[in-house]
Amino acid sequence: MSAEPAPATTAPAHHPLGALAARVPEPLRATAAYHVPRPAQILAKLDANELPFALPDELLEGLSAVLRDAALERYPDANATELRAALAATLGAAPEQLVFGNGSDELIAMLCSAFAAPRGTRPAAIAYPVPTFVYYRLATIARGLEPVEVPLTSRFELDEAAFVAAMEREDPSVVFLALPNNPTGTMWRCEFALELAARFPRTVIVSDEAYLAYSGQTNLGALVPEVSCPNLVVMRTLSKVGMAGLRVGYLVAAPALAQHLEKVRPPYNLGSLPQAAARFLITTGASWCQARAAEVVQQRGHLAGELERRGFEVFPSAANLLLVRTEPGRAHRIWQALQDRGVLVRDFDRPGPLAGCLRITVGTAGDHQILLEALDQVL
Repeated sequence: MSAEPAPATTAPAHHPLGALAARVPEPLRATAAYHVPRPAQILAKLDANELPFALPDELLEGLSAVLRDAALERYPDANATELRAALAATLGAAPEQLVFGNGSDELIAMLCSAFAAPRGTRPAAIAYPVPTFVYYRLATIARGLEPVEVPLTSRFELDEAAFVAAMEREDPSVVFLALPNNPTGTMWRCEFALELAARFPRTVIVSDEAYLAYSGQTNLGALVPEVSCPNLVVMRTLSKVGMAGLRVGYLVAAPALAQHLEKVRPPYNLGSLPQAAARFLITTGASWCQARAAEVVQQRGHLAGELERRGFEVFPSAANLLLVRTEPGRAHRIWQALQDRGVLVRDFDRPGPLAGCLRITVGTAGDHQILLEALDQVL
């Protein structure tokens, strides 16, 4: 009788999962679940980088009529045919260049899964600057892949030379560049993604343009009308332009790359209601969304000035958010005091490059008045 194989790893003592903890990758054990605080009273919600405006009545009426026709007793269109055609026409892309996800998060996970072949005896690597969007790391370690994290400068700028050196050393399968970056709001050189794509043809270079509506800068021109970068992916979401509740993300890529990603896309990942609502809003509601995003850009400068006058260091932003810094420890106390007053902002005040930092979504003029009055009480 052969002996039972030894466990791959040893379960940590007193872990809540017990013996199952040995089956969890060690980096994942040390990772906390994504938590969104939600106090009983919310007067100004400025923590999630959403568009702060509700749809007007005329758009709501049209949207209601569209949603009434959805056949909820049937599975949704697995290919999102009507949404695909409408979005392709809007972008000037071919329909087969599009891949849809349940928000950008699912697309990030799909990219990590689809290009996970090991580097010899080592697992595949996924590269990105830090600090940046937290889900790049979560998707990487959840799949047993190796994160390659390249620190930003003290002003949260991209160290291009260090990034290239890391790529040459680690040979990553996928690179994520948030343009502009979250949570810092920084807009790095857009062309850098194209330069990486040309220099490293074995690597998928992702231009994550979730905040395009507020920056106006894109790498889509390398993919439409003709593909000049076959390893480039332009990723976007509708969550930042008034449709966060739909959870609709999409990417544009060369047809061969998009077809490969379809292998790992979960079937029916976009429900019938999100498909119908997204198609209505990117056509009928597009001008309204663009006008509201322009309002946010205008409010961004005003809010930055008010925060600077209250003693915060405010970093330049090309997104619908502002990263501000004060003394470590003090930022967390301000966050807690604001939350106690029904004002939600995002707390990043912990040891590391974001110590002393809060991230504040740019909202309406009314939101900002509530925020600033609360800050005056707290400070």
